Amino acid sequence: MSDHIPTLADVCSAIAEGRLVAASDGSMYQVSAFELRRHFNKRHALPTISFLEEMLSSACSDTRDSTHLDLCSFGR
Repeated sequence: MSDHIPTLADVCSAIAEGRLVAASDGSMYQVSAFELRRHFNKRHALPTISFLEEMLSSACSDTRDSTHLDLCSFGR
């Protein structure tokens, strides 16, 4: 494989097609972009939604006022 550095367009095209070509130790491999995304999603899953929900529920638990938007139950 050459020392070609892929452009952003190359990467976007490969992701859109669902496959990426990778080289390691002189061998070429075809990697599924969907499997790669699934792998990284498992390793880097951020608990932002549950963290935000927990933070809002504890902040709003003492201030239930029907005249204000109830952020604690919004979306449930």
